[in-house]
Amino acid sequence: MKILQIGAGSMGTRRLRDLHARGGLTIALLDGRADRRQRAKDRFGLEVFAGLPEALAWKPDAFVISTPPGTKDAYVKAALDAGVHHFIEADIWVRGAAEIERVAAKKKLIAAPSGSFEFLPLVRAIGQRVRDDLGTLLSYQCYMATYMPGWHSTEGAEYYARHRNTTAAREMIPFELHWLNARFGAPTEVAGRYEKGGDLPFAFEDTWSLSMRLDRGGVGQLCVSMACPVDYRRGACFGTKGMITWDIYGGTLAVQRAGEKSETTESFGAMPDVIEPAYAVEINTFIDACLGRAKWPQSYSASQHSSATLAAGEKSFLTKRWERVDPAADPLDPLPSAS
Repeated sequence: MKILQIGAGSMGTRRLRDLHARGGLTIALLDGRADRRQRAKDRFGLEVFAGLPEALAWKPDAFVISTPPGTKDAYVKAALDAGVHHFIEADIWVRGAAEIERVAAKKKLIAAPSGSFEFLPLVRAIGQRVRDDLGTLLSYQCYMATYMPGWHSTEGAEYYARHRNTTAAREMIPFELHWLNARFGAPTEVAGRYEKGGDLPFAFEDTWSLSMRLDRGGVGQLCVSMACPVDYRRGACFGTKGMITWDIYGGTLAVQRAGEKSETTESFGAMPDVIEPAYAVEINTFIDACLGRAKWPQSYSASQHSSATLAAGEKSFLTKRWERVDPAADPLDPLPSAS
């Protein structure tokens, strides 16, 4: 099987590493930067291309698209037109999901938007506990704090997370919603806000927050800030039979059921110990799906709904009212001023 890796930034290099480790694949790289092409050639001994036409002439069976947010559409179209499978990294924009799914089904192709956290043991356990122990959902809260200057510190000003339209806090809203929606329900109505509250050395916003009404009942809250010097990624959910709390970075899950005086805690592995294996399982699941040996867990429609929820939250901040989620809507590009 011939795999064309598109993009060799941090995520693309990770995908190359895991594809190379699998064995039994013929891999090539498409990247516009000569330094990245040379590094990949030196490390993995693969064929490299600077442009899409020559890469297509190589006749790949599948694309793995690891380019920055907002740059994947042309590669998705090329994959569908050429009749090859494709995987894309998580993005702020997931455009035209229904048409992508229609064409992929017609041509019997795997069209796989990333769902990295679906492969974390802790996230899988949260889903099981919600089904078994929570009862009817009343609410959930999820909080992520990070320090954006520490992200990919070896990259320069070209790194997408250092730009307002694709900044880290904005990107992480749909990323988190991908796995939250699957466990608690898709938002139907949103009130949102984005603002600058920290002292990072740029003028644009560093915090996004959403309050959501969910299609299964109950409400959810999600907040991401990229100006906090302490990493934090925790949440809690509350139902008619008990409560569940989790710590993504620590890898712990605690359940307290009705009538119990204390919680029961389980450990599923701290993030540094489980994230790289999860990425490896993710890309190998894609390859197995292409070979007819596995089912891909994340649909394009579900991914676009996460992006549409971000769009509704940002619209809400501008209109100063709750906004319905249009599942086909895209976040505005460029992001309107919050002032």
